[in-house]
Amino acid sequence: MSNISKFVLKANQKALNIVFNDIPPQQNKTLSLSYEYLRIFSPTECHKANSPKSTSTIPNVYHKKNIRLISIEPLGKHGYRMTFDDGFNDIYSDNELLLLSRNFESNWSQYTASLSSTNSREESINFKPIT
Repeated sequence: MSNISKFVLKANQKALNIVFNDIPPQQNKTLSLSYEYLRIFSPTECHKANSPKSTSTIPNVYHKKNIRLISIEPLGKHGYRMTFDDGFNDIYSDNELLLLSRNFESNWSQYTASLSSTNSREESINFKPIT
């Protein structure tokens, strides 16, 4: 059973607000995670980064500063499938979303420290529509 009562897509802020039903009273019941953070630290990417073959615990996902979350599909007890505008999708459980929120500061600081001129947050190719 889900502990999440509502998702609110904040397109202008590029963030997803998640409202939980039963977080302890001393904690904030609404979490806000950027689309970029959700995409970079998706369960699949974190699993790859923490595999025995990996040399880093930080996911190797770059150029996602302007990523958009385009859909959220409930999958019962498994969680929610989130699909991004780069075609990537992954399943996030309630627990994984809580952990992402709790570990945001350390995850994000390690990630930004790993960036370089070739592996940055900025888009690698900036396409502009022709009108």
